Amino acid sequence: MTAGGRWYDFSEERRFTSGGLFSNLDDQTATTSSDGFTPRVLVSYEVNDHLTLNAQASQGFRLGGVNDPLNLPLCTPSDASIFGGFQSYQDETSWNYEAGVKVTRPRATFNAGIYYNDIQDLQVTLDAGSCSSRISFNVPHAHAAGLELEASWRPLDSLELSFAGSYVQSEFDSTVRAGL
Repeated sequence: MTAGGRWYDFSEERRFTSGGLFSNLDDQTATTSSDGFTPRVLVSYEVNDHLTLNAQASQGFRLGGVNDPLNLPLCTPSDASIFGGFQSYQDETSWNYEAGVKVTRPRATFNAGIYYNDIQDLQVTLDAGSCSSRISFNVPHAHAAGLELEASWRPLDSLELSFAGSYVQSEFDSTVRAGL
């Protein structure tokens, strides 16, 4: 069994200055910061010389931030209203749960794993309509789940056959309809 974690303490300050025909002539400073702890627990059990089982739970983190200002001279009033509320976005966090099996034989191996990832405040980037800007925003709830398989067989010393594949299913579990 392995247990651990990561302490994070991020801070960012940046200055945005724009100029040109379609700019807002911005000159502004933005900051973002976050701190916390993300744990991880991994359990591995060797059933015998050929079979190992494992399971893991871990938390992930991605720092939020501040979007660049919209190019307002290019925005339609509707797009300025919709996308103007997305000036900052929150930290993304997730809990990941995994389980797997590893089988090793003299001429063959088989590995399989399943996982489920529960995501809070997923950071998504999109084009801000007519504004000629890209913005990041948060989708409050999302998830991803999947299965991974890998197998190999060596019928001859000079020949190895292998197969690897995965299935992933991911969804937004909530909807964002307008700027916040």
